[in-house]
Amino acid sequence: MKTSSYFAYHGPGRIGISMVAPEKYQEGLVMFYDLAPRVWFKGAGLDIYYDSYFQMLSNLNPKTVWDHLHELVAPHEPVLLCWESPPFDECNFCHRRMVAQWFESKLGIYIPEWEE
Repeated sequence: MKTSSYFAYHGPGRIGISMVAPEKYQEGLVMFYDLAPRVWFKGAGLDIYYDSYFQMLSNLNPKTVWDHLHELVAPHEPVLLCWESPPFDECNFCHRRMVAQWFESKLGIYIPEWEE
C-alpha cells in the first residue's frame, strides 16, 4: 500500500479517502468513505485535526480496513488518495499520512508516499 495525491498518481489501485474527488480523476477510482474526514475537519488547526482524526480512526478495526482496501482493488496494490500535495507541514497536512501512521502503529506496516 502507498499514499498519494489525486493529482500525482493515476495508475491502478486508486482509492479515494476524501468525501469528494476531483471530477477529472474519477474514472477507475474507488471511494472509501470510512477514512474520509468529515466536513467539520475543514479549517481545523493541526492539533485539533490530528486528535479528532485519530479519534475517528479509533472506531475502526485496522486489520479489517486493511483487508477491505486490498479487496477493493485486487489484484492491484492500494494507493490511498486525497487532495494535498507534499511537502507537508503545520499548514499543509494530510490525513492520508495519518492513515499511514495508524496502520504502522496498529499493524506494524510502513506505508510510503508514492514517488514517480
